[in-house]
Amino acid sequence: MAKKRAGKGKKPPPRCKAILLCDHTIVEAVTGKISIIGIFDSWNFPQFPHPTHPFMAFLQLTDGIGKYAVSVDVHDLQADQIIAQARIAEMAFAERKSKVNLMIPVPPLLLQHAGSYDFVVLADGQEIDRQQFQAVQISGEPPHAPDPSSEPEEH
Repeated sequence: MAKKRAGKGKKPPPRCKAILLCDHTIVEAVTGKISIIGIFDSWNFPQFPHPTHPFMAFLQLTDGIGKYAVSVDVHDLQADQIIAQARIAEMAFAERKSKVNLMIPVPPLLLQHAGSYDFVVLADGQEIDRQQFQAVQISGEPPHAPDPSSEPEEH
């Protein structure tokens, strides 16, 4: 007896080769090469709620068939809720093994508390991958200067 394939008749989503959260992306005009500047996976804030600064998400997708509507969600894992959603782009794969790079500008997000958050990528409404980032509460005190009396004397 033959096994049934899950999702028969439904176009499979592309595969995500990379999700990188970063400060900036630059596309070199002549070569088309992409520079990814300031990759991060956490935010440090003195108190909450606190907005992030605007940032970029770099995505590389492959193994797609035809056209897809790409969207992203940002999930607050502690509160189990979506705090931001956006439909990003319609994208098309010329052939199955081609790669598509997307650079997504992300406006400031208001993070309500320290904890884990997921940046989730969807194609035609189906999740294809996620990148987790942390919001960390740091002390608002400035770093302490070393005590001069504890430093070794020079002779």
